Amino acid sequence: MFPLPRGRGILVSNRIAVLLIVAVAVATRIVSWWNPAAHVDDQFYMLAGQELLKGHWPYIDVWDRKPLGLFLIYAGIAAIGGKSILVMNLVATAFAASTALVVRQIALRFATPLAALLAALTYLFVLPLYGGQNGQSPVFYNLLIAGSFLLLLRASEGRGSIKASAFAAMLLCGLAMTIKQTSFVEGAFIGLAFLWLLHRSAMRPLTIAGTGAAMVAVALAPTILCFVAYWLQGPAAAHEFVYANFISIFERQSWSPLARLAGIALLFLYLFPLFIMAGIGAVSLWRSRRNETATALLLGWLGAALLGYLSVPAFFDHYALPLVAPLGVAAAIFYDMRSGRLFFAGYLVFCLIQGSILDWPSNRDEAARYELIRKTVDKARQGGCVYVSDGPSRLYSDFPDCRPTRYLFPDHLVLITEKDAVGVNTADEIANILAGGPEVVVTRLTREGRQAVEIRTILKTRLNRDYRPVLATPAGPSQGVDGIKVWQRKDLPPPSG
Repeated sequence: MFPLPRGRGILVSNRIAVLLIVAVAVATRIVSWWNPAAHVDDQFYMLAGQELLKGHWPYIDVWDRKPLGLFLIYAGIAAIGGKSILVMNLVATAFAASTALVVRQIALRFATPLAALLAALTYLFVLPLYGGQNGQSPVFYNLLIAGSFLLLLRASEGRGSIKASAFAAMLLCGLAMTIKQTSFVEGAFIGLAFLWLLHRSAMRPLTIAGTGAAMVAVALAPTILCFVAYWLQGPAAAHEFVYANFISIFERQSWSPLARLAGIALLFLYLFPLFIMAGIGAVSLWRSRRNETATALLLGWLGAALLGYLSVPAFFDHYALPLVAPLGVAAAIFYDMRSGRLFFAGYLVFCLIQGSILDWPSNRDEAARYELIRKTVDKARQGGCVYVSDGPSRLYSDFPDCRPTRYLFPDHLVLITEKDAVGVNTADEIANILAGGPEVVVTRLTREGRQAVEIRTILKTRLNRDYRPVLATPAGPSQGVDGIKVWQRKDLPPPSG
């Protein structure tokens, strides 16, 4: 049996819980709402969404390896608010709050209403620690995966048809795969779990096989529809879609073993307390033998999320975000223990000390530095072309009249792990861009080993020969606009003021 609510305190009320979740979603993210350079990925997604509205297709006109669904989301955001960073953050905040509400609904199957609420708040407090304070892809697809898992739990409880729930869940998982391919792992687990439920309901094996095939078709339908849109444009467009979505990722180079160890260390730096609380909760739930079906499903979801994380050899902080929802649900069981709420309070303080949630000064300063960069670029380009070799891709949004390359996300050409993994020889592409003589080139101070030696040599030679620096912002911990250098072509008059 599921636990019954303990008491009728104010935090047990559904209405109060919803209001608190929404308030915390805003409070944990608002510091960066007006920062146009808060995260390099979000800048590019906004740019790609704007370009899509202009008829410039991902993979063909603007290259990336994220699925089309993510860019459709950002195209919708751009249709509402143009290049407004505030509108993007409001939409992302709505997704984060909605996911937390689903986390609470899932946690109610295992814990008391108060503990379930704390699980939802845990999700919101942890997101900013791993790059999820703005519009990273897991902020959007976590809602779809959590929603599909909730459907799985409801089906296991006998609420509604298992088959109908399975098809609805597979559609959600299929949509998630059009936002990030690695969500396939969690989707595959949920699909297999539904087949297990069908088997347990005494359905005939042949019927289960047919249902499973139909479930796979439903899950793949959104991706197939995306492919068809490119196939209708011809073989070349179809090839670009397939290469970007399914092949290029395997051509990326891995970071050094030391860098990968550093990534693992970063994973546990902020998630270690949550892993411990979730582990204690999961073990306690397993030992209690209470609702063994739901327990097995929750443990399976945890395992699938972890496997999805491990499936990507490289590490960036936001790769950890899909782990937060299942970890939060498992931690809800711990929050019902004698010291659980005290540990939650301690973890909340830990999240605040990390700094992202309360970092008004850095976001304000970064926004001001970006504005300085934007104004300098505008004066220096004199109506001409801007090439962002390394730095804020938002500059392409602010100066949309020229595109020196279809590789508008700077890392795709300069990052050492991307060398020749984007469909072209990256060094040749950079050389061709610079040979075209863009009026302004933007670079960023980078650590040793971030760029291939050949690319560093090309940039250094061409920039020192043909360009003059007109602005240099100081180096710092940010990955957005710190250590930026703006170069103007020497044959142009220096920018005034």
